Amino acid sequence: MKYTFLTIIYILLIVCIQITLPAQTISRQSIADSLIGWKKVYHFKGAQESKKVDAKLYSAAQLSICDTLANWMQATYIPKGGLGDVKKAVSQKLGLYNQHEIALPQSYGAYVKTYLDLRYNSLHKVEPANDSHAYWSVFANQVPGWPVRDIITPDQYYFTMPSYESSSGGEEVRKFQDLSRVENLKPYIHFWVKSIESGGGTEYVLLCKDNRSPFIRLTKGEYLQLLEAAIPRNHETEKKKIADQNSDNPRNLDYFLKILEEKNSRFLAGVKGNREKYKNRLDEIALTSAQPSLTDLENGRDIFSSGYLADPEDTRNRVPVYKIDPVMAELCKKDSPQWILVSWMWSPTNAVEKHMHESILHHFNFDYVYDFFFNPSAVNRQEYQPKK
Repeated sequence: MKYTFLTIIYILLIVCIQITLPAQTISRQSIADSLIGWKKVYHFKGAQESKKVDAKLYSAAQLSICDTLANWMQATYIPKGGLGDVKKAVSQKLGLYNQHEIALPQSYGAYVKTYLDLRYNSLHKVEPANDSHAYWSVFANQVPGWPVRDIITPDQYYFTMPSYESSSGGEEVRKFQDLSRVENLKPYIHFWVKSIESGGGTEYVLLCKDNRSPFIRLTKGEYLQLLEAAIPRNHETEKKKIADQNSDNPRNLDYFLKILEEKNSRFLAGVKGNREKYKNRLDEIALTSAQPSLTDLENGRDIFSSGYLADPEDTRNRVPVYKIDPVMAELCKKDSPQWILVSWMWSPTNAVEKHMHESILHHFNFDYVYDFFFNPSAVNRQEYQPKK
């Protein structure tokens, strides 16, 4: 076929317009009631090879569980008002800012992002306009809450799970976040954890054999021992940092090292004072601030109460500190999960998040998931089906 010169110019012009045409944003309101669905339904088939991340080796069987969880999530929920995508993941690779995660057990699973802001690309296909999204995850051996960094060691992870008791307007938050009346969840452990960083919080459902939680609350005696052991570690870390930063200025070096020694002495005095006050109650559960640290030991403060050692005891807004059952943590290296943690964030004022929340509550088959991993004879080779 022959083209005239003008025809060729016209075709090139159309192509250029399509290439340079900016993406067209889609208003949230216009798609609020639309079942947008998934970017792709993957039908994952299972992994064939293992994968190593730092010192953690994920077997093909564990990675295949990621595939299984992702397939179940896509079978359960059809994104409404947003575009959904599902991803598989394992524990994060250690870097400069997450060295405290070295003690976390081997974790793997899948997560959904339902993108809230959409646009049409040059081919008029819907795509995310940014990373704003609703989030839902299902992971084996995942740990919730917030790390207590000062006492974490390479062998043991410690964390808090602040909830309504440490939230402003806690009872109002409880009204719409409390899931105790949801029939689908009644057999299982479920809780809400406040977000220390951004406000709001996360819903969690914990599935574990016979509801035996892998998370153990520390006693006052244990917590004091951990703080005492952390003081010299912190001292050496800070001492090295000061030496590196002031290697060319001996006067500054001496000044900051003196301040460090004084702080170290206050920490030790704080441990001594708290141990003396609670010497007959060391077997009680330790209650601390939502983000405890060594600085809680300074200036005569009571680490188990909202005040000073000489003040009347006040445990309002205080929360337990948890560790992971070391036996279960070690078993996380095996092919079978020790627990399954389902988590999602939502707000009743966000229609996309609310639809996702209701889909999880009423259609995710928690009973099947529990039986599949912890009572397999009850499943009897049946395929996963969402709750009707």
